[in-house]
Amino acid sequence: MKLAKILKIALNMVKANKLRSWLTIIGVIIGIASVMVIITTGEYFQEQVTETLEGIGGDTITIVASIPFKITSEEDMGFEDTEESSGESSVIASETAAGTEKGSENYSSDPIEFETETEAQLTRKDVFVLRSIPAVEYVNVNVQTGAELKSGGESTFVWVNGVDPAVWPEITKKKVGEGRMLAPGDRAVVVISNELAKGTFEQEIRLNQMIPLNGKSYRVIGILAKDGGLLGGMGDIFGSSVYMPYQEVYSLRGDEEDATERNQDVYDTVELKLHNEADYDAALQEIERKLRLSRRVTEDTQDFYISSSKETIESTKKLINGLTAFLAFIASISLLVGSTGIANTMFTSVLEKTKEIGIMKAIGAKNSDIMMIFLCNAAMISLVGGVIGIFLGTAAVQLFLFLISMKLSVPFEFALSLKGTLIATLVSIIVGLIAGLVPAKNASELKPVDALRYE
Repeated sequence: MKLAKILKIALNMVKANKLRSWLTIIGVIIGIASVMVIITTGEYFQEQVTETLEGIGGDTITIVASIPFKITSEEDMGFEDTEESSGESSVIASETAAGTEKGSENYSSDPIEFETETEAQLTRKDVFVLRSIPAVEYVNVNVQTGAELKSGGESTFVWVNGVDPAVWPEITKKKVGEGRMLAPGDRAVVVISNELAKGTFEQEIRLNQMIPLNGKSYRVIGILAKDGGLLGGMGDIFGSSVYMPYQEVYSLRGDEEDATERNQDVYDTVELKLHNEADYDAALQEIERKLRLSRRVTEDTQDFYISSSKETIESTKKLINGLTAFLAFIASISLLVGSTGIANTMFTSVLEKTKEIGIMKAIGAKNSDIMMIFLCNAAMISLVGGVIGIFLGTAAVQLFLFLISMKLSVPFEFALSLKGTLIATLVSIIVGLIAGLVPAKNASELKPVDALRYE
């Protein structure tokens, strides 16, 4: 039997029982739409979170000075011999009590001096070492502090990030909306975030306007463009809102004496950007090795910490993918219900078409022809449900994102997952074929004589 004839018979079977067919299709629609919504939403939020993290510094390596944490053993603390310690403690306690009773003549009031551990710092020497590494393309220093910003009788607290004007424009993902970026030789100038310029005060901060930070005036030479996407404003929330040459930040932290003591040579963090062709893991090992040699520390006494944003982004992607897969698995349970409905419909169709099956076999139809008819019938039902489910799922996602974009006052972006569409289409067909396989096999194995006598 020709394929066109098989498809025509299968289509007529669907049309013959419209109500039953549509009830079965609705079950498939719900399952496919649920899977489509979860996969598309998961992929969209993964892209938005990744874009936000990269905007903060996705391809940079950050180095922070930190004092190593040491755990003192019981032996070092003098608790090796419990019995001896207990005895000595008793004697000391008795002598101490006796000495106290004797009066102040035997009591020493001299203050106990504790040796303070030197605070770890990142200096210009570390920058020179990092610049000597072949895999490193740019080295940017950061000096950070908080400051009070006043404008038009209003005031707010802002986070100020001092950067190297010659390097920061090369490694940052941020774009300038108005004005320009920082440049070598700039003094007493700032670049501010779009949120700070337009959304913080009642009156907007404009380009070339003088703004006071902790009582010192700075000229606004640039206003950053607002980040796109659903989470566009998150970079301003977690990042800095004011950027200036790092030499200017020392004076914001305190008086001029403090700035002189620091000598413009101590940094809070150091950011690195590698060459595109550099081996990422090998570069991290080389950076760690050279800094240990330069700072004369070992793995146990290491007084700096290397943070890789790339690892954070990869971990976030894995977390979102795992959550999406779990939710998709839960939603796929509704597909199981839909497949049960298809199987029920197909078994009913086999019973209704038993006499017709006998007639077709009597005039020469093969078992494979009968099986293909019922499989095509099941595939049509599931495919129609799958296509409608894809459209409804996509529409539901767009409505959800539209409402969120209105709530957050950000531009709406259309989201469509090609992977989700492909998976939903294949799943809908496979579900129909599997659900219709047993009824189709039963129909194909009917004997013509028994089928013609069936009432």
